[in-house]
Amino acid sequence: MAEAIVSTILEQLTAITIEKASEAWRLVRGVEKEVKRLESNFKAIQYELEDAEEKQYLDKRVEHWLERFKQVCYDIEDVLDDWKTADVEISSSCVPKWKVCPSVSCFPFGSQVLRRDDIATRIKDINKELDQIVKDKDKFELIRREIIKQPKRPESTSFVDVSKLHGRDRVKEDIIRRLLCETSKEEGSCISTMAIVGMAGIGKTSLGQLIYNDGLIQTHFDKNIWVCVSDPFDLGQIARAILENLDSTISFQNTTPLQNLLSKIRENIKEKKFFLVLDDVWTDHGQDWEQLKAAFQSAILGSKILVTTRKESVAKHMGSYPLFPLDLLSEEVCWLILAQKAFTGRSKDSRENLEDIGREIAKKCKGLPLAANTLGGLLQDKLRREEWQNVLNSEIWKLDFAQEDIFTPLLLSYYDLPSAIRRCLLYCAIFPKDYKIDKDKLVRHWMAQGYLNDDNNLETELKGEDYFKCMATRSFFQDFYKDADGNICSCKMHDMVHDFVQFLTKREFVMEKKILSVENVKLDLSSKKVRHLRLVIENWSFSPMSIYGTEKLRSLVAVSNGYNVTASEALQNLLSRSKHLRLLEFDSFDLDAEEIARDIGKLVHLRYLSLISCFGMINLPEAVCELPNLQYLNLHKCRRLEKLPVGIGKLIHLRYLSLISCSEIKNLPEAVCELYNLQSLNLQNCLTLQKLPDGIGKLIHLRYLSLISCSEIKNLPEAVCELYNLQSLNLQNCLTLQKLPDGIGKLINLRYLCTEGCRDLTCYPKGISNLTSLMRLSNIKMRADRNGADQCSIGDLENLDLLGGNLRVELIGNAIDWDEAKKAKLHKKMHLKRLDIWICSPHIKEEEVVQALNPPSNLSVELFDYLRWSTFRKMRFARTSSI
Repeated sequence: MAEAIVSTILEQLTAITIEKASEAWRLVRGVEKEVKRLESNFKAIQYELEDAEEKQYLDKRVEHWLERFKQVCYDIEDVLDDWKTADVEISSSCVPKWKVCPSVSCFPFGSQVLRRDDIATRIKDINKELDQIVKDKDKFELIRREIIKQPKRPESTSFVDVSKLHGRDRVKEDIIRRLLCETSKEEGSCISTMAIVGMAGIGKTSLGQLIYNDGLIQTHFDKNIWVCVSDPFDLGQIARAILENLDSTISFQNTTPLQNLLSKIRENIKEKKFFLVLDDVWTDHGQDWEQLKAAFQSAILGSKILVTTRKESVAKHMGSYPLFPLDLLSEEVCWLILAQKAFTGRSKDSRENLEDIGREIAKKCKGLPLAANTLGGLLQDKLRREEWQNVLNSEIWKLDFAQEDIFTPLLLSYYDLPSAIRRCLLYCAIFPKDYKIDKDKLVRHWMAQGYLNDDNNLETELKGEDYFKCMATRSFFQDFYKDADGNICSCKMHDMVHDFVQFLTKREFVMEKKILSVENVKLDLSSKKVRHLRLVIENWSFSPMSIYGTEKLRSLVAVSNGYNVTASEALQNLLSRSKHLRLLEFDSFDLDAEEIARDIGKLVHLRYLSLISCFGMINLPEAVCELPNLQYLNLHKCRRLEKLPVGIGKLIHLRYLSLISCSEIKNLPEAVCELYNLQSLNLQNCLTLQKLPDGIGKLIHLRYLSLISCSEIKNLPEAVCELYNLQSLNLQNCLTLQKLPDGIGKLINLRYLCTEGCRDLTCYPKGISNLTSLMRLSNIKMRADRNGADQCSIGDLENLDLLGGNLRVELIGNAIDWDEAKKAKLHKKMHLKRLDIWICSPHIKEEEVVQALNPPSNLSVELFDYLRWSTFRKMRFARTSSI
């Protein structure tokens, strides 16, 4: 992680070089020299960091040195953030906000004054400490390298004790059945490839061994080959291993040309049916694999290759089909694995005495066979209940055996990640176990911490998406929830992976610090160098009166399990001391504006502010508008909030504004329209909101606008049509909405439009036909004829070929116009799965609709008579009421 921090710092130093800095900075004596010295120090240490990352787990001195270095890195990040913020404040104003005083150089920084001399002094002090750290590193004989030497991967073999494998019978039988099948999915190929995919420790190799040694497999194929691939994907080494499997009398030197090796493979498998297991494949370089696979084409139909890998991308690059993602084992199977190891050589009485605790320990494995097997081994030498109870009560990541036996496989996956993504993974330690992690929220957290530095500021979220996908395909996440388009919305992290990231971040993260009673209302973190804290108030009647050691905090998430009355003095102390916060979240606290107004404006590093269910807040204080770097503002369920501050337009870096269920907000200030970088505006359940600001068209970067259940909004201003980058417009259950803006056809980038439940919306404008980027259109009224020149008709579907999912169309008009219906061109709607047509006129016949639209056979079309259904519903309601 240190290497990622250094890379970030060097990028920042490049971005704010003295040559590019404003004239104000050039007046600060010595700052240019100190910045160059700082850059030199970081470059001197950069390439030894990877070696230090590895050695810290073996040498406590290196671990301490690396910790010192990381703390300095955090400090310089804060200094550079001050520099960058101040410089932006100067350059963004046409009126000079700095002045040269006889003794002090300074500029206003929100409500506080920032001295340029102070920043220069802080850089000088950091350089002194960094000089010593650079000097100390020579004691450890660190190796300069750009690529980390990963922990040694143990080489697997095909041998296995079948009696010790449990819980995989069904998937084993499914894979064997497919292996024995003679057909190949790949046209023109006699070989098919399939893959077992799963996280570290889930039993991929064990299952592969089980399949390889099955009697049916051994007799079905002419040649059976097992190769442990590991990383890197050395094509020559793999080819030699295959040849040695094929003929034990063959021996090749490392210098043998690859062409000769592949030719020999081709000769040895010619006219034979072979089965090859490639275990533990990491590299997804398709070109290497294609060379090897080409040598197999001399084999006969029915030859099979089975790959085991942690990375779904590897399986796909190797053309594997099908994929077999391994599920976690049940608690009962974990108990069988643990008990088999723990009770070896034990008496029946011993088992009966310890089984109840053992079953509870097995639950901690969370379905991971490696953990069950390792814990079973740990318990072998523990004879007393007290010893078993200690294991049960311990955090696995704190147990000595975990680092070597459980975490080593996870370290392999961890070091396989690029350094910048490792940092993002470790941040997940701030979430509690079994927490449902919202993907978009996670990306915003990374943004707040500065983990997604990107020159193209508007595409930072896309980089976060890529980072998330990289981790997901390597099985760091599980329990994915996906939307209708198959996009991941949320996920969870396996408990063992969570223990792993806690182990790697134990000095920086304090997760789930619980305040249970009045006896521990003082929280002292001074002995730790905590950067991220999650605080949980269990008892509604108490809150921490004093919190110490928060000066270096970057993240504070405080959650109350009841609606907690927070001591004003404690809150003021917390905010006044934690000046380096980048993320601040209060959930279910009875805060009011006065309690947060005094010091919040001094949190100049703050990017993410979330005040959830803070029922005491009626007005958001103006002090919030003094946060120059704020990107995310969430006021979810602040139900008594009546208005936003008039100065909100000063938050020029704000990208997300969420007012979900702020049901007392009637109007938004016009200053909202000055938030030019705003990308998401969520006004869901703002029940009394009457209209959008007239100048909303100025928000040219807005991509997401939600007005779900804004039941007082009758019209959308035409200015909405100026939001050219808008991708999602959700108007669901806007009960009194009467019309859409006439110029809606200008929204050429709109992908999602929802008007479901807009009961007063009687017609749709013609411009919808221009929304050729639309992928989801939930509900729409369309004319079956051409009588309404300014109204949308069925033929306006003509160019909406990206529409997918389910579409509901309410057909109105006097008769079906066949020419208009043919223009819909349903046969071109390849992504559309279902079309529900509600016929809203007695003059339109069902059979005519189907004949005129002529839908393709693969499109499910359902017809409904709206008038009959409406009458039936009224009659049913009347009968229910009379009962």
